[in-house]
Order: sequence, then C-alpha cells, then structure tokens
Amino acid sequence: MVPLTPTAVAEVMDRIGVWWAVAGGWAIDLWLGEQTRDHHDIEVIIARADQPAVHAALRAEWDLRCIDPPGSGWRPWDGHPLAAPAFQLQANRGEETFDLFAETVEGTTWTFRRDPRITRPVAEVVAVSGSGIPVVRPEVQLLYMAKSNEPKHDHDRAVAMPALDAPAASWLDRALRAP
Repeated sequence: MVPLTPTAVAEVMDRIGVWWAVAGGWAIDLWLGEQTRDHHDIEVIIARADQPAVHAALRAEWDLRCIDPPGSGWRPWDGHPLAAPAFQLQANRGEETFDLFAETVEGTTWTFRRDPRITRPVAEVVAVSGSGIPVVRPEVQLLYMAKSNEPKHDHDRAVAMPALDAPAASWLDRALRAP
C-alpha cells in the first residue's frame, strides 16, 4: 500500500465537509513547513461524531476497515460508530491508503483519548499549515508521541520541540505532568 500525500488527503477530506486534520509525523512536518523524514503512512483525525458522514462519503470508492475492539486486528468497517477506546479506521483504494483516528470532540472541547482529564478547546487542537492543510498542533501531536520510544517519534520530538512557542511548550509540559 502507498500512503496518500498530504495534498491528496486534503482533497479527499475537504469534499466530506467535516472537522479534520493531518496527524502524526506529517502534522509535524507540515507545521514546520518542510519534510524532515520519510513517512510510511498518513493519519487524519476526525471527530468521533462524524464517523457516519465519513463512512457515507467514502464507502463508494474506498475499502474501509477498522480495529474494533482495540487489539483485534483490521476488519471491514460497516459504518458502525466506533466507541472509545476504539479509534482506528483505514481507507484503501487500490494501492492508496490513509488512516483515520476518531477523536472525542463534544461541543467546543477535545478530550485526549489516553487520559480524559486532559482537555483543550477544539479550536486549539488544529492549526493550518503554511501549505493550507489543517494539522494537529505540534504540542498535541507530541503528547500523543510522548510514550513512544520509536526512532521516528524521537526525531519528531527533536525537530518540533525547539520550534514550540512558550504557550505551546507550557501546555505540553502541563499535559505530560497530569497526575
């Protein structure tokens, strides 16, 4: 499978008309304005409540899969809403692929899927990159990567941390120290 480019993902997601943003390593690189490493996949976040709209918009062209329950492996996604803690969806079309992660967004509040005590105004979870593609803000993405010791995540931390402004670095520090 070949992951879509960020531009191709944006073309797909913009047509659906839901809240979304590129996540993972691509979010860091798009925010920085340059590709700093190779990427073997591309992830997109969506609001958990938008799963039916995403399924309806993609099902005709894309083979949709999910991991539900978590740890069970990929299986066809029939459009049933994934309830937490499940969050992983995937869209495949021929050799093209991208992943979708369902996020908990209620009203104007986003909740971190690994710790419901960590919340943030949804408007502060996503930024628009210089290329015009919405991305998960780096401090939020780094929170997701914090427990990983994969070399790619070490790289992403190394390139993103020095570029965080003081409010972003402070938010990340508080989130990482949440009891």
